Amino acid sequence: MSLVRKLSFQTKLVIVLLGVVLLVTTLGLTLVRISVNRAFSDLSQREGRAYDQWVRTLITRYPGHRDDLAGIGRFLEGSPRAPGFLLVSPEGQVVLAQDPSLVGQVLPPAEVARGTPIELPDGSQWTIVPVEESPPPPLHEAFLQTVNRSLWIATGVVAVVALILALLLIRHLTGPLRNLAAAAHRIAAGDLTARVEETGEDELGKLAQSFNAMAESLEEAERSKRQMIADVAHELRTPITVLRAAVEGFEDGVLEPTPENLSALKDKVHLTARLIEDLQQLALADMGRLSLRQEPFPLEPVIADIAAMIGPQLEDGGIQLALDLPPDLPPAAGDRQRIQQVLLNLMANALRHTPAGGEILVTARADGSEIEVSVCDTGPGISPEDAAHLFARFYRGREERAAGTGTGLGLSVAKAIVEAHGGRIWAENRPTGGACFHFTLPRALTP
Repeated sequence: MSLVRKLSFQTKLVIVLLGVVLLVTTLGLTLVRISVNRAFSDLSQREGRAYDQWVRTLITRYPGHRDDLAGIGRFLEGSPRAPGFLLVSPEGQVVLAQDPSLVGQVLPPAEVARGTPIELPDGSQWTIVPVEESPPPPLHEAFLQTVNRSLWIATGVVAVVALILALLLIRHLTGPLRNLAAAAHRIAAGDLTARVEETGEDELGKLAQSFNAMAESLEEAERSKRQMIADVAHELRTPITVLRAAVEGFEDGVLEPTPENLSALKDKVHLTARLIEDLQQLALADMGRLSLRQEPFPLEPVIADIAAMIGPQLEDGGIQLALDLPPDLPPAAGDRQRIQQVLLNLMANALRHTPAGGEILVTARADGSEIEVSVCDTGPGISPEDAAHLFARFYRGREERAAGTGTGLGLSVAKAIVEAHGGRIWAENRPTGGACFHFTLPRALTP
């Protein structure tokens, strides 16, 4: 068994197909030989019976022309085959036989008694004694030998052709597999650009397509990881640089620890802490370890708490907040604090993009087994450039990049939390202007 495991897949296929070819050709040769021999034996027996009947008729009529049967043996010399019986004279002597060595021998009376008597005109009684087994004529034997030899030759040719075709098939099957193995080794060695040729739409072609898709996914994941590391380093570098410069300024006496300076430093510390917290939540979500305290909870108090939290910012920006919550809105099922964070991220995002005098609208409605929550603003809406990257990590829109605000993780965190609850999140532009962010939550089961 250990030896079989060490053999390559191609060697195993060759051995199996070779065994199948030999088995099939041997079985086919055996069946054909049996069929030919049986058919030829039946033909020979029918010919023998017909010939024997003809000889019997000749024997019964011969004396009428010759007055006796003494010359019947010489008359039948040179016939295509010997008769399948013995012709015995009245004295018990064999006159005609298949085996020439029996001619002239005297048969015992018991053997003669088994035969059929023939009475001649002169009153003498001759006897036809049947022979149990008659060997086939030499011509038939030669024909069977020729047929068997031809069958052996044909079988050999078929086996060689089948083996050649099997080897070509094996090469066709194992070639893509060898390419897959080589590409897999390259990927294992760190070369994520390795790909295989997609040669068709059969199982091997689909396997190649799946392998290439997997390789592209790995390459994209590696690219995203490197980009994320670079983004994290960049996002952390800015506040840390500011903090270090401020501390050095305090040490050198360049900056005064005034409330304004300390407040600016405090904002940078909060920004750094929020960035680290967001990264931790995303990492937990990626590993499927984001802790959720699942319980039924009403959405109205959660939305009211967020509205009170951002109330001063709304007032400073001259922005109105409108709530459209039906009185019979059923409770949602999930982690209240996590959903509060989702709403805070979405409403803070709407607050950044809504101009003075604009409005933020928060709605919720039950839809079957889900509850859909929407946060809409009256800002400039979502540009086509930003639409494909809204929920990408560290992605910030053009205005945010210009202003240098945000971390680019808020919407990514919201997406991770919603999907961890089994919901969906998406964004679209409003027909009247502005953007709407929607997400769904499972509806709490009614006891």
